Amino acid sequence: MISDLTMARKFYGQLFGWEFEERDGRLRCTIGGREVSGIGERTGPDTAAVWTTYFAVPDLDATLNAIAGAGGRIFRPATGVGEDCRFAVVADPGGAVFGLWQAGARIGAEVTDEPGALVWNECFTADFAAAEAFYTGIFGYEPADLSAPGFSYTALTLGGEAVGGLAELPPDVPGEVPAHWVTYFAVADADASTDLVRELGGSVLNPPFDSPDGRLAAVTDNQGVSFCLVGPRGS
Repeated sequence: MISDLTMARKFYGQLFGWEFEERDGRLRCTIGGREVSGIGERTGPDTAAVWTTYFAVPDLDATLNAIAGAGGRIFRPATGVGEDCRFAVVADPGGAVFGLWQAGARIGAEVTDEPGALVWNECFTADFAAAEAFYTGIFGYEPADLSAPGFSYTALTLGGEAVGGLAELPPDVPGEVPAHWVTYFAVADADASTDLVRELGGSVLNPPFDSPDGRLAAVTDNQGVSFCLVGPRGS
């Protein structure tokens, strides 16, 4: 969700090579005709400008009932988009906001794990144990502990495949920082892409650094929306 679709087209089109189809104030973002993501206009001043992680669900209504029963909140109730899909926006008990997507004619992202496409989603939370219980209970994920001394981390797996992660907010993070999901996009060259972010009017929150999972950088777009880039190590 964002304020200016024209600015978004310029930024993400040049950064990721996306092409766009506009429908009713929303952008369908594609690479080679395959859907990567969507960008919509903010519905009001109280609507955050943010990338939202969506979970695919087979039964939206049942999932909403389960989330409400587990202490989550419903920000946007089930909404239909023609024959494309039904979706909702919710929060876990710690306040991390995410979306639910029941596919119709559109399954959501048709391409992942390649440059310009979504590669990872990660939730940072102060109450790590409660978040792990919530996501494994609601979605049936199996946790895979990847914690290190002083840092709690769990990969959420489905059928043995890691599909997202839960990380404990470090103790030095200010208490007013809420639990939140972070969106990661793959790039061919993390350093070059970070330089391009600056050229396009975005900003760099954390310069590129090598990690076991690739070369990472945290950035914002030209409207202040944060996300992360992941490239090959040494890129």
